[in-house]
Amino acid sequence: MTPLAIGITVLFGGAVGVLSGLVGVGGGVVMVPFLYLLFALPEWSGVVVDPSSQVLVAHATSLLVIIPTAISATLSYQKSSLVLWRVALPMAAGAVVAAALGAHVAERLAPEALKAGFGALLLFVGARLLRERRIARGGGARPRRTRPLVTVFCGLVVGFFSALLGVGGGIVAIPLLIYLVGLDVRYVAATSIGLVVFAALAGSTAYVLAGLDVPDLPSGTVGYVYLPAGLALMPGAVAGAVGGASLNQRMSTRGLRILFAVVFLALGLRLFLSNAPALLGAGA
Repeated sequence: MTPLAIGITVLFGGAVGVLSGLVGVGGGVVMVPFLYLLFALPEWSGVVVDPSSQVLVAHATSLLVIIPTAISATLSYQKSSLVLWRVALPMAAGAVVAAALGAHVAERLAPEALKAGFGALLLFVGARLLRERRIARGGGARPRRTRPLVTVFCGLVVGFFSALLGVGGGIVAIPLLIYLVGLDVRYVAATSIGLVVFAALAGSTAYVLAGLDVPDLPSGTVGYVYLPAGLALMPGAVAGAVGGASLNQRMSTRGLRILFAVVFLALGLRLFLSNAPALLGAGA
């Protein structure tokens, strides 16, 4: 990576962390488009990645960065006893199994399909940000019983999409925890981020193993994980998430949520529409 690219990547990591903590959007949703750009502009970044591998390297690297960020957030939530491990661990078991499948499927899909899929995810995130209301604290109770098969199934879904699209999986886990598991809203975010630790770890490991024998990957990669970008993003992402969470408690984030919802909707629409025609042409 060029010195300019390293500097911008470090700063972007901080921005990712702050955004994640401030408006509750997982870092992978922001990191993946940045990594797409980083690998698509070798004359600026100094990183030459074969076009057929660029998306896979971006997704794998994003998952690596999510691991310490999710661990930091989980430890913070654990101090308040908000992580329900009897829910998170069965889901994590499913996520670990499905993450390997997600990485396997990603390797066999066209890059356009993965980008279109990520565009669809951004559209979903943007729509959720526009609709989501701040949930009042207090009230509710922990679920008296959890259904093991349901929690494991939810983990399978989260792990698959986490690895497939290079995101932590929280954006998928939260509605599943609320509507299928029946978790009280006070525990949803904390339990979700506890699950994300395992999903991201399994996903990044799957990408490492899948890419070990792939030729022509840039220097600094371990499997599909590009370590220079991952290590540059990590410090800011972890520190920024703590700062963003602190700011969240002191200020209204309604305006920011609307702003980023519009950005995600626009970017998601562009990714989806620019890659869908290639898929249709390939299938014709």
